[in-house]
Amino acid sequence: MHELTGNLSSTNDAMRGIITAADQGEFTITPDAGNELIEIFQDLEEWAENAQLDLITLRQRTPLGHSPAGKSIADFNQKVASGDNESYDRLIIKIRKNAPKTVEAIRKGIRLYQDIDENSATKIEGSARSDSCPP
Repeated sequence: MHELTGNLSSTNDAMRGIITAADQGEFTITPDAGNELIEIFQDLEEWAENAQLDLITLRQRTPLGHSPAGKSIADFNQKVASGDNESYDRLIIKIRKNAPKTVEAIRKGIRLYQDIDENSATKIEGSARSDSCPP
């Protein structure tokens, strides 16, 4: 479980990085790559929604009997479902919150890329015209 929460935490950090960079106008991405990432983050948001629904079940004490193993697994399930700020539950909530913001940030990055690309093309065309016109 620690590996899963570590991966989710890293993913969430990366999402926040994209959001911050896009908000500061420092994130550009090609439309093809951006659209692929958008699809990934939309899938991630859907997965997080389903995972959050699964956590509702985990929050209920798992009826595994009175044996030490059963009690231990039930305790573990409840801890996973409602732990500290870096728990699975909290990370799922963060992923669901940040996924749509990340998608919007990627769209900003695509627009910025296209604006830069268009400006560069305009400058190149302007230079080509001025180079071909004799003084």
